[in-house]
Amino acid sequence: MPLLAIPGLGAEHSQLHEQGLYWLACDSTENAATLCRQVIEAMPEQGRAALLGDARVLHAVLEGIDPTCGPDELALYEADTQAIVHLHDDLPRIDLPGRVLLVLVPTAAWEGGKSERWCQALRQAALAAGALIVVISAGQSASLVERLRAFNQSLDGLAQLYRGQGGVRYLQHFWSNPLGVAGSQDVELARRDRGFAVAGRLQPLADAGSDELLCLAQSQVLEGAPALSEHWQVFDSISEVGAKASRAVSATVIFAMDGGQRLDVLARQLHTLRQLRGNALKLVVREMAPTLRYQDEQLLLACGASQIVPFGASLSRFLTMVDSIQGYIWRRHLPADFDALLARLRPLPICGLVAPRAFAEAVQQMWHGHRNGEIVHQLLVLRPAPGLSPLQACSRTVFRRDGDIACVVGDVLFLFLFACRSEGVEQALDHIFQLSWKELFISQDVLVSLDSLAATAFLDETVPQPPLADSVALPSVQKRPALVPRQIALSLEGAA
Repeated sequence: MPLLAIPGLGAEHSQLHEQGLYWLACDSTENAATLCRQVIEAMPEQGRAALLGDARVLHAVLEGIDPTCGPDELALYEADTQAIVHLHDDLPRIDLPGRVLLVLVPTAAWEGGKSERWCQALRQAALAAGALIVVISAGQSASLVERLRAFNQSLDGLAQLYRGQGGVRYLQHFWSNPLGVAGSQDVELARRDRGFAVAGRLQPLADAGSDELLCLAQSQVLEGAPALSEHWQVFDSISEVGAKASRAVSATVIFAMDGGQRLDVLARQLHTLRQLRGNALKLVVREMAPTLRYQDEQLLLACGASQIVPFGASLSRFLTMVDSIQGYIWRRHLPADFDALLARLRPLPICGLVAPRAFAEAVQQMWHGHRNGEIVHQLLVLRPAPGLSPLQACSRTVFRRDGDIACVVGDVLFLFLFACRSEGVEQALDHIFQLSWKELFISQDVLVSLDSLAATAFLDETVPQPPLADSVALPSVQKRPALVPRQIALSLEGAA
């Protein structure tokens, strides 16, 4: 039984049919020669094999081969690229019946296409002759592999050996043999004395597809640089990226977020792709201008974003971050209703001091995202310093954000901060209170539930009217003194 002969690779992923056509795409001539040598050495002694390629590649395969391994009969055929492209016409000269034919071909031979017709002709010839043909291509070509994946009826198996994630990896797109049909499999390889072997345990990628090397990106994220490799495809608009990504399975899809990009449009695009294509797709947002607030980031993450690269990250840092999520599977729950999700993560158009009833109703409505773990809000109870009423403490406040509201209940101030993490509370209070809030209030408690809002006092519909700032006599210690320049004199130490 012919074998791919990579130790650690299960039989369902390494056995081959005794007749048919397989394609192994290697990113370098060295790796192609090593893999070819392993296949030859694993063949049974009584087997009949033939090796076809140019003189340089044939020499690279044969110089390291173990003479005690492999078939008794190994025929060698030297052929240039043009001859390999027309191989079907020369097959009668090879004595194909019953053989395993290994064809080493440079990837550049298929730059003009025609690979589908070539595969169809070779597979038909192999089946007719009861032979097995294994094509091993050498050289980078993401476009070739993508074309080969599309016409799997002409191939019994397609796999890719490439350098990535700090080592050499083996990506099997599909594989058919007497044990059945195997889907996508991506494993790390270790280079041994006699070739490649699986490093560590074999991990099936049940959720992943065969396009995980592909990067689909908006052109802005590369800062004017061209596509970084053949695996990158660059587009001008979010719609173009989305259209291409709608046919992807586990590719990396990168969107740009700048001042001209509407957040809801991007969020909807992420949600649609995640809903349509599943959890193996890697969705990345690169912030090209300082536009995303905490609540915006949470919306994008809830809609399916795998990673958000913040503004200020260099191009090299951005690429490192993208590389770090290769193999990542999105594990969050995706809400089915985008509009309902958007409503939960957007504040109500209300801010400032409101009546207790309006406060309770608004907080309860905006709290839904907090319950679902999609966003964090802060509900505070502030107790004024002695001699101050809550309304006096609020005489000099500025509420700038929708969703930031306050109300007075008894002798305390309730304050709700929409989309505010715990570490951002003090900064938020600095923005709201023009005077030092640490001196205005003697205590600050954080409520983790809305139970307090069920009290009878929150039925009051009276809108509070804080006194005018100029009419409020606040303790002088609480007023921030104006900065006035003062003159100081310097003297040299030890001067007479």
